[in-house]
Amino acid sequence: MATQLSEPKSLAPMVISWEPLPDDFRLEKKPVENINHPLLAGVLREILEIAGYILPTMLIASNFGLCVTLNNQPIIKAPDWVFVNRVNEVLRERKSYTPNL
Repeated sequence: MATQLSEPKSLAPMVISWEPLPDDFRLEKKPVENINHPLLAGVLREILEIAGYILPTMLIASNFGLCVTLNNQPIIKAPDWVFVNRVNEVLRERKSYTPNL
């Protein structure tokens, strides 16, 4: 059986920009799908900390908002665990991160 390929669809150009999360934006506080995720994230962070791999300029978080704007539509994703090797500004009470402002 041969697979027939259709003509490729033309994709509209995507406009990607990096905007900070608005101060009044409310992140959802849904429970995680797997109750082991917070425990695993905590253990992973602790292992890295004990081994001396964590620096003050790093960002390590769980259930944390990563922000991007795609075609003027803000998109926020909250991975179970995130590691950013270097952030430009170290904030104590950070609720989101936008990689390229």
